Amino acid sequence: MSLKIFKSTRVLNYREEKPVVHSYMQLTYPKVKYKELVKYISQSSNVPESTIEAAIMGITEAIAYFAINGYRVVMPNFGGFYMNLRSKSVPTPEEFSVEKCVKTVRLAYAPCAQLRDELTHGEVQVVTGGVYGGKASSEN
Repeated sequence: MSLKIFKSTRVLNYREEKPVVHSYMQLTYPKVKYKELVKYISQSSNVPESTIEAAIMGITEAIAYFAINGYRVVMPNFGGFYMNLRSKSVPTPEEFSVEKCVKTVRLAYAPCAQLRDELTHGEVQVVTGGVYGGKASSEN
């Protein structure tokens, strides 16, 4: 497995005489189209594409249902999905209210130990990019 990290630069305060340049690194994520995913799973498992599509729909509905109802959904050799929220801190528990304090609620994913090790110890390729917002040039 090979992860690509994109080195990039972003210009901050670009209207000032001396702009602030911020360099950072981020993972690049090329997209796999849904049909390509279905076809890959179908070919590797020898199961018809229509069955794979039905299974994917069932899995996504089940993950959403159980996560929304407070469960962590764990899939062997893959990881777990769970609801996560971010909130403002308040001095006392009595001052906390969902309406005032909760900033975001999201579905989070945590990979299983085997997948986490593969991600941590896998090959990493650094790609140098151009200025944020423009077309990035890449050098390998």
